[in-house]
Amino acid sequence: MNRLLTPSEQLMWLLGCDRPTNVVLSATIRGAISANQLTEALSWIQHRHPILGTRIVIDQQQQPQLVSQGVPSLPLRVIKRQNEEHWCQEMCAQLLSPFSWSKEPLARVVLLHSPDVSELLVTYHHIADGLSGAYLIRDIWCEITKPGSYREPLPEIPPIDQLLPPAYREGEKNAVDFDWGVKVDPTIQLDETFHERIHILHWYFSPLETNRLVARCRQEQTTVHGALCAAFLLSLQHETSSSKETVIKCLSPFNLRNYLTIAVGENFGEYIARVVTSHSLNQQTQFWDLARQVKHQINLAVREKKIYQGSSVAKSFLSTKPNKITVRQYAKDITSSDIGITNLGRLDIPVHQGGLELEKLYFTVTGYRHQPIIVAIATTGGKMCVTFRYQESLIPSVSAQRINSKAVEKLRQAVEYLK
Repeated sequence: MNRLLTPSEQLMWLLGCDRPTNVVLSATIRGAISANQLTEALSWIQHRHPILGTRIVIDQQQQPQLVSQGVPSLPLRVIKRQNEEHWCQEMCAQLLSPFSWSKEPLARVVLLHSPDVSELLVTYHHIADGLSGAYLIRDIWCEITKPGSYREPLPEIPPIDQLLPPAYREGEKNAVDFDWGVKVDPTIQLDETFHERIHILHWYFSPLETNRLVARCRQEQTTVHGALCAAFLLSLQHETSSSKETVIKCLSPFNLRNYLTIAVGENFGEYIARVVTSHSLNQQTQFWDLARQVKHQINLAVREKKIYQGSSVAKSFLSTKPNKITVRQYAKDITSSDIGITNLGRLDIPVHQGGLELEKLYFTVTGYRHQPIIVAIATTGGKMCVTFRYQESLIPSVSAQRINSKAVEKLRQAVEYLK
């Protein structure tokens, strides 16, 4: 694979040059696995997914591009597992650990190893979406437990800006120059000495609880994503302790894989639109009404074709020759929200195979500097696993813990009585 980055990829790369923009998944595996098994599996998986065999270089026109020459194997670190929370600590560290994108592939793997239970952590640059990571975890897991399951190389497909409906397609990408000099901007300031801290809370619903949630959502004519958004939006509103109406915005990544001109399938890449919904909340706002409102606003964005606008907006912005501050401001503008909620849905991954059990699968993303809270959900084997990632500089830990706990409480209350 040798091609220029798409506008969306280029923007994520620029943001990653300023501060890591990573995706991390952690799979808890019960049973004995070895580093040799994992090394063998990673060799096959890197061959299967074209982008995992690339790095980013700057060409003679000063444009970033993916190249497949001189790319080493996927890095693997094996660490002795310390305790049940070790994966969470490692996930936080991986979120803020940059990639040497010009020298190494855009993904890396950590195995927190013990004889009976281990965690497999996969981290990659956010030029790919969360579902890409789920396919990657599945492929690694199946190669370990049932070798040969997913060895067939996936085809190289055109970049996403060439897969949009014709009315939203861009022509050949223009060369873009970058000015990384720091300029005065009153809206965003640089503080290069500031050390960020990301924290993660986590919890899960059992298969029984998950099934009850799905059933109740069907009864209420909404989606599980709508219900999750409602729980956290109402919890945020409760935390404000305001008796007045409060407007809260929610960012929901929307899966574009079934909305493009050719089948993307299980390819590794960023095939999402970022949909922001806006909600006026007060003490009388009803849970299921809000869940239906979230669903309606997302569906409206689909009907109005707003899900296709990201590439052209990114290209227009890049043509302004942005500097570090304006890139930060742009990221803040396009994702302006109080909370981000990303849900991978039910994943088709066998959880019992080869004498091992895939017990839980958690994931999260670094997010942008201005995003205080990101909630990430993945469901395997009927078990819905949730992470609540927050930045301590933007929200106190005590508040974050209250918001998370209140949201869980609201979800449990919402499914307590089935009609």
